[in-house]
Amino acid sequence: MSVNRTCSHDALPDLKDIPGLPMDRSVWVIPNWNESFVGMTACCTPNEVHISGGPGFEGCVLCCLIPDSILKGKDRKKGETGEVLSAMRQCVMVKGGAKSFISGGQVKDNAASSSNIVGRTTLLGVGVWVLLAVGLLA
Repeated sequence: MSVNRTCSHDALPDLKDIPGLPMDRSVWVIPNWNESFVGMTACCTPNEVHISGGPGFEGCVLCCLIPDSILKGKDRKKGETGEVLSAMRQCVMVKGGAKSFISGGQVKDNAASSSNIVGRTTLLGVGVWVLLAVGLLA
């Protein structure tokens, strides 16, 4: 999917001025144009890319929750803010072919996607199975 926008590659509103942006989550934003949309779609997966804006930026902002694959390193611990935002930028440059653009974002202590909820549920499920197995062996 491609979008045709005449949005500036060099301007973004403040994060707090972007309607619907979850300020309590780890998010990343860039201007909206064809290459940035392609890159964001590839790099934000499995999270959705949203088109937003604000006064003077209507439809010109792409935003997404930063996926856990970028938010957390190989050790599954949250990366430093600069490292995470740089990884998102590099990903969009490589996968979307975007070369020069402004970007913004924030990294919060929580994970971006719902995988934390799934992780806790899976751990609980394993615990229940262990208790059942021990009960059957006793």
